[in-house]
Amino acid sequence: MFRSLLTSWPLFFGLLLIMIGNGLMVLVLGIRASEAGFGSVISGIMMGGYFAGFFGGSAIVPRFLQDVGHIRTFGALAAIASAAVILHLVAVDPVLWTFLRIIAGFSYAGMYIVVESWLNEKSTNETRGQMLAIYMIITMAGMSGGQVLGGIYDITTVMPFLLASVLVSIAVVPILLTAARAPDFTSPDPVSIRRLYQISPLALIGMLLQGLTASMAFGIGAIYATDIGMTESQASLFMAAFTLGNMLLQYPVGRLSDLFDRRVMILVIALGAGIAASFAASLSAQQFWILVIVTALYGGLSLTIYSLCIAHANDYLTPSQMVSTASTLITINGIGAIFGSPLIGFVMQITAPSAFFWVIALVHFGLAGFVLLRMLSRPSVPADAQAPFVAVPEIGTAVAVQLNPETPYQPTEAFEVEDPLSDNPYLDITSLNDPAKE
Repeated sequence: MFRSLLTSWPLFFGLLLIMIGNGLMVLVLGIRASEAGFGSVISGIMMGGYFAGFFGGSAIVPRFLQDVGHIRTFGALAAIASAAVILHLVAVDPVLWTFLRIIAGFSYAGMYIVVESWLNEKSTNETRGQMLAIYMIITMAGMSGGQVLGGIYDITTVMPFLLASVLVSIAVVPILLTAARAPDFTSPDPVSIRRLYQISPLALIGMLLQGLTASMAFGIGAIYATDIGMTESQASLFMAAFTLGNMLLQYPVGRLSDLFDRRVMILVIALGAGIAASFAASLSAQQFWILVIVTALYGGLSLTIYSLCIAHANDYLTPSQMVSTASTLITINGIGAIFGSPLIGFVMQITAPSAFFWVIALVHFGLAGFVLLRMLSRPSVPADAQAPFVAVPEIGTAVAVQLNPETPYQPTEAFEVEDPLSDNPYLDITSLNDPAKE
């Protein structure tokens, strides 16, 4: 394990730098858009451009890797992402900034794929779990660190843009200079959405709604903070609270989900997140520290739904089917993320800034209601038959799920997607002709 970590330090260091830069830009652009008077709807569309670009990059960049290779692809995408950051200074224009967010999302998706596939190549069957855990810690720490860093500088100056650009540019240096062999890239083939719904409607709907709320939080959170009167330094801590809460609660929640009915855990977490968001909606900037604590609690609960839904789907799969199914789940999550920021921006503009947390709470209560519906439709998988919970990085791509130690170890071989509906003792095959049943 120590040797794997030692040889992987260029990847982890590069990942940390690009995550700091990413977190910094999420905060800076949100506040600058609010101060420029873009309006909640335009700001939501602009910030949602990142998720649209990320979705496209996840589908297109793997083709580049096969033709060009990892190092060249990473270098090119880092250069594009760095240039996109600087180009925000050309003009404070929502159309230009939306285009640049799409480019940034595309570039970041590609860089994540490079890092994830390289880590998968460096991992052994014994070290994949540790590699995945370190990957998660670095992504969350980098994202929250970038947002805290944004509170140090005057966001109205060019300094945050220059710093973010430099961080992304430097991130490529240790990777370009590494002597390690680049991996042979293999991308998991996703199962169809129809098959995924037949396996677990709860996992599909849960991932869709979780992508929606995550996009609302990270896309519009800084704008909400500015609208209710937070200072720039307060807004940076507010945004960092989402990720820091997830760092603290991800693993405790995961361990509990291994001991109890997974659907009960998703129900409790969705209700808890909805209650926390409702409480946050009643707080103002004058109650800043209480709001930060409640936001951290919300983030710690809400963001764990991502991994819980993947684990719930895995309860109905054999290990060889997990990667392909998780790939489709992450795609569904990305679709939800594209629409989250514009949706909440529209609601805030026609109502009030407090709608930010009220809408988020409503989505979580809706998920809780759907969990209850599913619990009435089919018996649960016994706790001792559930697949072990494995935390999956929400900010990454489908390639990261190959690091799940529960899946077959195939670092350089193509995946063959098995039929997820075959040989499944907990799936009622007779219900597949009825979409209302699972």
